[in-house]
Amino acid sequence: MSDAAAIRPLIACAAALYTAVIGFRVTVALAAVHLGLSPASIGLVLATFALVPMLLAVRGGQLIDRVGVRRPMLVGAALCAVGALGCAALLHPAMLALSAGLVGVGMMGFHLGMQHAAGEIGGDTRRTANFNLLTMSFSVSGLLGPPMVGLIIDTAGYRQAFALSAALLGATWLAASRYPFERHLPRHGAEPAVAPEPPGPLEPPKATPLPPDADAAAAAVEAPRGASAAFSLLGAPRLRRLLLASLLASASWDVYQFVLPLHAGSIGLSASSVGLSIAAFSAGSLSVRLMLPRLLAHMHPARWMQAALAVCVLAYAAAPFAGTLGTLVALSFLIGIGPGIAQPLLMAALHAASPPGRAGEAAGLRMTLLSAMQLLVPVGFGLAAGLLGTAPLFWLYAGTAAAIGIVLARAERR
Repeated sequence: MSDAAAIRPLIACAAALYTAVIGFRVTVALAAVHLGLSPASIGLVLATFALVPMLLAVRGGQLIDRVGVRRPMLVGAALCAVGALGCAALLHPAMLALSAGLVGVGMMGFHLGMQHAAGEIGGDTRRTANFNLLTMSFSVSGLLGPPMVGLIIDTAGYRQAFALSAALLGATWLAASRYPFERHLPRHGAEPAVAPEPPGPLEPPKATPLPPDADAAAAAVEAPRGASAAFSLLGAPRLRRLLLASLLASASWDVYQFVLPLHAGSIGLSASSVGLSIAAFSAGSLSVRLMLPRLLAHMHPARWMQAALAVCVLAYAAAPFAGTLGTLVALSFLIGIGPGIAQPLLMAALHAASPPGRAGEAAGLRMTLLSAMQLLVPVGFGLAAGLLGTAPLFWLYAGTAAAIGIVLARAERR
């Protein structure tokens, strides 16, 4: 089996799991509204997705560097299924929070393993293509999950939507358990004695979109292996910029996924309409990812990311004025373009810029930072929504993203 074919079954598993998890998250948010929770309480429930990953993601990445991806991915899929089943059995605010925590931990294990596999299968020549496929699975899941659960909620109920997510997660576990990991992935547990020769800057269509930082290998290749040692990776300026840019791109989805149901509820849209609007975000991401190889052949990746960020910021600023489903769907599509371009390029660059033998650890550090943001966004934005309404939240992200984007662009030019 070729390297290109070897990654496809895992991508299919990832798409199925992400579809179920995104559907689960949307159902949790809508169920919390249905149960009469305040915006602040909804924020606390959603924050439990990120609490344990924030604390354990670095350890999880280090574990993957040592033992490989199979066990973390299978245990992760199983935990996600158990969490979804809990809500299908009992629809209660406490169960929503507990199940969200279980699904968050499971998603951490599966995603860290999947990201590591995408970086390793096929080596340097396949890395960007693999990460593009992986991020397309994010988009496909976002396209399918929210409308799927929205329709089930409107026609059958919340518990049935949770049960559907659990069934899909169980099927994912079964499919992933049959994948021949040992055949397609290198052995783990031993770090290379000599760091590989770093590739040069990307000139499309080479594999890595951005040059790895020469100081990344020196930043931590002999650092102690404790969880706190992972933060020594932040000593590499380029790795630090890549992590900050990755946070910015991911925040676009996290903020929107939280604020959109609140805004949609304020203008009287149904659960199906919320699902359709979130799906439009993923459609924007997917459409641009399908065109990514051609786009990279005509302009440097950094330029595309800057243009996509500008479109995303403008659409975010306009979103509070969307009073109809059609307008909200159109703006959601435009907002999805930003992370659609940025995420595959940044994930491939982060893997390439990591010190030898510590790619999983770098991915764990990224997830720790993302989880911290995912913990703070629902809580902070939930409190702010109760005081200010939803419009200032859209503008807050737009202004922050624009400011950080300008700073990163100037640092990259230097």
